[in-house]
Amino acid sequence: MAKRKSTASDKEPAQSGEHRNVARTACILDALASSKNTGLRLTDVMHATALKKTVVYRGLMGLVAYGMAHYDKNTSRFYLGDRLFAWVKRADDRFLLAERIEPYVRALAQDLEDNSYFLLRRGDNALCLGFAEGSFPIKSLTLNVGDLRPLGAGSGPLALLAFQPDDEIEEILAATKKDRAELGIGDDKVRRNIAQTRKSGYAIHEGLFFKMMTGVSVPVRNPRGECVAAFSIVAIASRLEPPRLKDVLTRMRTAVKEAEDQLGPLLADVNPLHV
Repeated sequence: MAKRKSTASDKEPAQSGEHRNVARTACILDALASSKNTGLRLTDVMHATALKKTVVYRGLMGLVAYGMAHYDKNTSRFYLGDRLFAWVKRADDRFLLAERIEPYVRALAQDLEDNSYFLLRRGDNALCLGFAEGSFPIKSLTLNVGDLRPLGAGSGPLALLAFQPDDEIEEILAATKKDRAELGIGDDKVRRNIAQTRKSGYAIHEGLFFKMMTGVSVPVRNPRGECVAAFSIVAIASRLEPPRLKDVLTRMRTAVKEAEDQLGPLLADVNPLHV
């Protein structure tokens, strides 16, 4: 199965609403980041973001003015600016978990041969913090690093939701109702999934973004016992059925224990309510 590729319509922000300008800026920065060292022309950014020329031009000029983008007059191309690098360096400790978790995610993908993910709770969403591609020939890319999914939508977001306090779950369900409805996941279905996840100790979600694909996730807790993250494996459905599912869960739980034991201080610093 072919990987899912991002399209302009995936990135296009809402044309109205209180966060419209921020959404447009984020889309432009995403486009520049995807160009790596080659940079983008104005028309390239327009194509990548599906935004109008005037909107892109004003956005790029604003980013250049504040050091978040750089414009090369010789090539007429835009690049990410040095100011973003400076911000990242100042926030090294906040991004250390992503670096430290990478070997665990990579080892899971190598051992199980399926796509492996690490997700953190961020407010009412799950943030993909780590990804490694498995070697099994049939796969699908359901998440990119940096993507957000509403809690309850998919195996990782479900694992993160199921092990929250009951009163908090109700607040999250109310906050994510609209986003989940667009994915065909109503409150009744989520509540059934939560009950099953709590009973089994792991979350499983079938065919959310691709038919015949299944995700299975195991919660990761901080030293206070709070569920703040999850490891996930996504594969074709037949690879996550018994008896193989038992072996997959055993390997995932080993990764969870190792991460909790070795990265406890970093997990303790995770602020799940940060958006």
